[in-house]
Amino acid sequence: MKALAEIRDLGWSQAVSDMAAMYEGADAIVTGFITEQIAQPYAESLGVPCLSLHHAPIRPTRHIGPVPGAPALPPLLNSAMWTVAQYTMWLLTRNRQNELRRRLGVSGAAGVNYRGALEIQAYDPLLCQELVREWAGQRRPFVGFLNLSREQRVRIGLDSTDDPGLAAWFEAGDAPVYFGFGSMPVPDVAATAAAIVDAAQRVGVRALISSGWGALAAAVAEDDRVRVVGAVDHDRIFPRCRAVVHHGGAGTTAAALRAGVPSLVCWVGSDQPYWGARCVRYGVGETTRLPGIDADILTEKLATILSSEYTRRARALAEGLISPEQAVRRCADLIERSVHDRATHADDSESERT
Repeated sequence: MKALAEIRDLGWSQAVSDMAAMYEGADAIVTGFITEQIAQPYAESLGVPCLSLHHAPIRPTRHIGPVPGAPALPPLLNSAMWTVAQYTMWLLTRNRQNELRRRLGVSGAAGVNYRGALEIQAYDPLLCQELVREWAGQRRPFVGFLNLSREQRVRIGLDSTDDPGLAAWFEAGDAPVYFGFGSMPVPDVAATAAAIVDAAQRVGVRALISSGWGALAAAVAEDDRVRVVGAVDHDRIFPRCRAVVHHGGAGTTAAALRAGVPSLVCWVGSDQPYWGARCVRYGVGETTRLPGIDADILTEKLATILSSEYTRRARALAEGLISPEQAVRRCADLIERSVHDRATHADDSESERT
């Protein structure tokens, strides 16, 4: 309980302050899971819709539990665990939520369950048909994975793909395996870097290593078989790789799936174990925990996903996914429709009162 309270307290005051500086005049507020409790009272105070974007399943379901990486449980136990988790989070935050509601002049108290206009599932329905069926009619539309365009990635410093040395390295040999863990902490940088290089040598592949926040670059010696880069455009790089070893965040997983290449998900927490399990479920990848990773584990997992069957299934799955452009359009249409419907309802209510 203490640990959960510390997590929920992290950044609360700053987020409330930031929202106060920007919410006036909004037609809608689009938020995410960790900021729903802050965004909703502000939206209610304006009388505008509050829409939430979810990048993985984070609502009660019979199919998965609320604890990342926990073993599979029977449906009834999963449902019970979600009930406990939601009630626990409400106990930890209700006083703070109600204080914000009073400050904004919003009536009513914070409930256990979120009461937003829509909960947009920003991931592909092809990967979770059981959720599509279970949540039908519950205002949780699936739009597909959302994605930053290349121009947006360049603008925020997340693309070093135009490095001429990298282009030459690609052309000089066979397709590499990409290794990168994004913003995830790497417990033992030197050991992890050594394991990557060793495993790549054992299975006979070149290694393209993205340094990430774990600062792997400092522990890797480059040669014609190993190349270290900064942040790269996944949409451009992944299709040129044989496989992708990554942390399993929704965005990176989506890029690997759309590229039609197998994944090895080395997860830390949050939604990552779920996406790793999805890759295993559809035969397009393997999964393991990032802490404790070594050359033996990497070698075994790489040998599996580099087989022709995994490549074939990955390419077939990619053909059925919603494109980034379609996903963005679907999401934007839902937001605009919610704004229009709320405005129409308000006009009708005003006419009735008159």
